[in-house]
Amino acid sequence: MARRDPLSALLKLRGLEVATARRDLVARQAGAAAAAEREAAARSALDLELAAGAGEFADSLAAWLPMAHAARERAAGEAALAAQAVEAARAALAQQRARERAVEWLLDRRAQDARDKAMRAEQNALDEAAQRRGLRAL
Repeated sequence: MARRDPLSALLKLRGLEVATARRDLVARQAGAAAAAEREAAARSALDLELAAGAGEFADSLAAWLPMAHAARERAAGEAALAAQAVEAARAALAQQRARERAVEWLLDRRAQDARDKAMRAEQNALDEAAQRRGLRAL
């Protein structure tokens, strides 16, 4: 049975974690975009009603205005929280990528060490062969 390489398995795990963090970031960005649209709609509705509010519906506007302000503030708060969630997801993705790069570096380092060891062995064999050849020449 072949021996499994723990660093290769760890690299696969880190890759899955990066993919998950990317999906989370995309979902958070979509949520932030939706929250920003809701905030813009609340602001637009309030501005539109205030512009058209003077006249026969002034009493209704006065009753509606506190609810509209509250809805606008709630939407602004949700948009701010969504923006914070995007930044947190972005930071989590950066952290997962750093972890993945660390494992990649370890794998590269191990491969370079193996190449260096093979080159030293080859050089030692060449040196030994040259030394034997030199002894024969004498």
